Amino acid sequence: MQPDFRSPAFIADPYPLYAQLREQAPVYALAPQTWLVTGYHDADQVLRDPRLGKDFPAVLARRYGRDMSREPAFRIINAFLLLMNPPAHTRLRGLVSKAFSVRQANDLRSLTQHVAENLVDEWMGRGRADLVEVFNYPLPVRVICAMLDIELAHSLAFQAETQALVKTFELAPLTDAELAAANDAATRFETFFREVCRQRRQHPGADLVSLLLRAEEGGDRLSEDEIIANIVMLFMAGHETTANLLGNTLALLFRHPDQLARLKAAPDLLPRAVEECLRFETSVQIAARVALEPVELHGTPIAAGDTLYLALGAANRDPAVFDEPDRFDIGRSEATLKALSFGGGTHYCLGARLARIELETALATLFRRLPNLHIDIAAHGLQWKPTFTVRGLESLPATW
Repeated sequence: MQPDFRSPAFIADPYPLYAQLREQAPVYALAPQTWLVTGYHDADQVLRDPRLGKDFPAVLARRYGRDMSREPAFRIINAFLLLMNPPAHTRLRGLVSKAFSVRQANDLRSLTQHVAENLVDEWMGRGRADLVEVFNYPLPVRVICAMLDIELAHSLAFQAETQALVKTFELAPLTDAELAAANDAATRFETFFREVCRQRRQHPGADLVSLLLRAEEGGDRLSEDEIIANIVMLFMAGHETTANLLGNTLALLFRHPDQLARLKAAPDLLPRAVEECLRFETSVQIAARVALEPVELHGTPIAAGDTLYLALGAANRDPAVFDEPDRFDIGRSEATLKALSFGGGTHYCLGARLARIELETALATLFRRLPNLHIDIAAHGLQWKPTFTVRGLESLPATW
């Protein structure tokens, strides 16, 4: 078997190939010392096993054949807490979580509701728009900017930079042009947020940057470089992944009109519908781990230093865990909560609660404010981004 992960057929619908791999080669050799894991139980084991951790520089060296740690993009990304192992990860996550958790769920829901209402006010009079452009991207951007107390004019300038940095997580190496764009994006982010930190030291507030500057645990504080890197991480996660999740969710519901009608008739199903959408079409399709010592996975020996790519989208459709996994059902039982869309173990997504709030609030607002909202999937088709790690739509034309 020689799967083509760049083919238009795979980009349009990766799940048949994932099913074939789960059946025939659940731990598939992508390249020397590099494996793709497609089964749920195997992926879950990897996410929770302390012998399988993070070593992003080693992954980069294998991918590019050289040390990339001096490139500005990778220098800042290497300081992301999601790419660290304990005890450094434990320390950093504790400090960041302390600041992040100050925003209670009710506050986040109220903030997201305010942003969603304002966005719909801006364009509902048009009668038609590309939801990716006018809603899916602006909503999480405005929410995270409000949490950081950043002016919207500045945040809009960072959309292209965010997308340039996200490409560094693709399995395929960056082209020279993509690397240059990622480096430029990292430099712009670092310059901007270093100035924000300077201002918040002089005039602290209740925003997330000020909270990170004050966060302390046992006398330990975050350095400015750590704060900047992890603000960038939160900005990227709050921007790109949620925007794609929202587009994927809307497309799913309009591709399944019976489920959409069911949701509109029973709005209390919304949290469960969001969980099913997260399972069925997660935006983060790949998570990576490195073997810190030799292990065996599904009968396959994994050497120390080997890289394991976990196909979360494949794991979420594993029939060993989910009944009729390729059937989209917003009333699916609590088993949907087992989906691995936010990872697992010590690196479980820090923003999972916020992402769920944003999805629930966005959908509820759209369906309430635009009762005649229609996305004609048959007429326009679905144009998926030509990426493997992050799954999302280029556009989502709608009328109302």
